[in-house]
Amino acid sequence: MSRRRSRHSPDAGSAIGALLLIGLIGFRPFWQTVTNLALPWQIVAAVLIFSVAFVILWFLRLLIRHARQRSLLRKELYALTPAEFEERVLPLLKDLGWSHLRLRGGSGDRGVDLEGEFQGLRYIVQCKRYTKPVQPSMVRDLVGALHIQKADRALLVTTSSFTPQGYAEARDQAVELWDGTILEQKISEAARLREDPTRRQAVQRRRLATFITLVVINGLSVLSAFAIAGPPSSVPPTIRTAPTPPPESIAGSPLGRTASSLSLPTQAPPSEEPQPTAQPTPTAAPTERVVPTTTVVNGGNVRAAPNMRGTVLDQVHAGEIVELLGRSADGNWLYIRNPRGQVGWTHRTLLNLATGIDKRLEVVAP
Repeated sequence: MSRRRSRHSPDAGSAIGALLLIGLIGFRPFWQTVTNLALPWQIVAAVLIFSVAFVILWFLRLLIRHARQRSLLRKELYALTPAEFEERVLPLLKDLGWSHLRLRGGSGDRGVDLEGEFQGLRYIVQCKRYTKPVQPSMVRDLVGALHIQKADRALLVTTSSFTPQGYAEARDQAVELWDGTILEQKISEAARLREDPTRRQAVQRRRLATFITLVVINGLSVLSAFAIAGPPSSVPPTIRTAPTPPPESIAGSPLGRTASSLSLPTQAPPSEEPQPTAQPTPTAAPTERVVPTTTVVNGGNVRAAPNMRGTVLDQVHAGEIVELLGRSADGNWLYIRNPRGQVGWTHRTLLNLATGIDKRLEVVAP
């Protein structure tokens, strides 16, 4: 089978590329706003993004398919390339009531150009744009492909005809043969079906049902977010105060040593009278160290050791605030205290860590 050409026109590809570029430009500021919302509203935003992307892709798919069908319908069957003939057969089968149709032609297609379902049976289809009769060997190959693909039936479509031996090969086999005459009859039948108002209304009802389903899903997600988190509002980031160094560390720093070296000189006492003993200055108590905290984004286990073999001590749940007590040597595990007071190790992918926060934590030996 010849290698398949691209099924999308250059104009359609340019339009899709432009839409993707516009979407990427507008997506970043939108997503930055979403990440500052409470978790339920982030879920609502994700559902909305999925719905909009689904509608856009669905609309583009319809545009491309209709444009391609109009182009193919203008051509005579014999003017089509083999790849275009396969693409022409696909909408024909769809108009005739087939479903789950998919193109499979190309290198390594194992003799199958299309596959789909009709009246509850799975079909494989082979398309031959020939001017000469199809040889019996091709019918035999399709029978073999039918058993290999484990399909229910097979269909061989051609613009020409079949030899008597070809019909004999298909006899008593789950194989249907459409020659040029039958193909023309099927094209006329499909045209009549497309003009059927009942069929058109059924297609419109399916599209409307899909749209209503998306609206209902988005509405339910909004109601659920209101019930759980109230109106949408930004979640303020957790403020983490750096620990105040004790006075001893200040005295040992370069600044402390510089201050000591700049002491003013004292005058010699005018007499030999003993001087009073200087009282030591009380040392200020060190400021209590503020323990950094963070939010759990994915629920998981709290383990006794920083690895997957560690005993499970407790769990953390999405939305909980935990204290960061330290980290493992490789930085993949954080030593935390959950709201129930359980201390243990949890993996960093479960937590919403600020940039560089894990580097400021002390390494804790397991």
